[in-house]
Amino acid sequence: MSLAPGAEVELAIEALAAGGDGVARREGVTVFVARAAPGDRVRARVREVRRRFARAEIAEILSPGPMRREAPCPYYSRCGGCSWLHVDEAEQTRARIAIARAALERIGGRSDLPEIEVVRSPRALGYRARARVAHGGGRVGFRARASHEIVDVERCAVLDAETQAALTRLRESRPAGVGEVEIRGFGTRVEVGGKSLEIGAGAFFQANRALWERWLEVVLDACGRGALAVELYCGVGFYTARLIERFARVVALERSPAAAASAARNSTAEVIAEAAELWAPRGLVRLRPELVLLNPPRVGCHQNVSDALRDCGAERIVYVSCEPATLARDLARFGPQFRLRRLVLLDALPQTHHVELVVLLERD
Repeated sequence: MSLAPGAEVELAIEALAAGGDGVARREGVTVFVARAAPGDRVRARVREVRRRFARAEIAEILSPGPMRREAPCPYYSRCGGCSWLHVDEAEQTRARIAIARAALERIGGRSDLPEIEVVRSPRALGYRARARVAHGGGRVGFRARASHEIVDVERCAVLDAETQAALTRLRESRPAGVGEVEIRGFGTRVEVGGKSLEIGAGAFFQANRALWERWLEVVLDACGRGALAVELYCGVGFYTARLIERFARVVALERSPAAAASAARNSTAEVIAEAAELWAPRGLVRLRPELVLLNPPRVGCHQNVSDALRDCGAERIVYVSCEPATLARDLARFGPQFRLRRLVLLDALPQTHHVELVVLLERD
């Protein structure tokens, strides 16, 4: 049967895609199949057909692949919070490596990739120290997969004990109305790398508590030491508080005034509350730092930042990325004068398709 919305077709799943779906081929078209695993042979119902790809959902698993497992969560068939609970952890890591490498080679045009180092999470389950919880209609939990519907979740497999306790308290209070609220298993201060860090309400902080210390070590090791470092998108100063120990002077940028105020209290760096795309064109070129450390949001760097990084004379760039595709685009913008010296994959969000990378670039 040919590909058409509503049709059911037999597919062999080859790999996992960047968005989390399984990948199959039929009639020269790439088919993305939700909740499939490599090696699966499935009967899939086609939901959408485009010129170059189609999307489908599993109607029946004809034979499971060797990487498929029973998801350790009773809500997984409906909840959209995790995407790879049905996949063996070793295969999850292999898929993240393949996704990172493909993005850097195809989008970034990089042929100089070093071996990808992997830093695994100490916990595959029960690791998450914060989460966004939806509530409404008497339900408290997470959004259903590909839907705004709320799945009522009593216990979440990836929350750590403290954050699960926060979810339990929220369920007991049953907030009024419809909306979302962040829960977290830590207060307004945390201890990381021997430093006490202030984290204001609503401020971003990495979710995997079990990986905080090792994550910090990886980034600082890539940064090295020197006279002057500039940190862009510094948030509340997770890196800044320790970076100042390695450089005589650190200038840190953060667009959120509240987060910038926390970063200033968390370190002795010179913290500037301004958007990186506005400051970088004049500030980076004027300062000419030895190192630029940046941790942009998922959309990556603004073109102004990429241009300034290329032209500021920095000897090293350390880029912490949560999106391989935009990382690859940005590295291409930085130009060929930077050699990719180190590439570390952080297993920051097990059971999901998200990929976190730390890249060290050095000027030739």
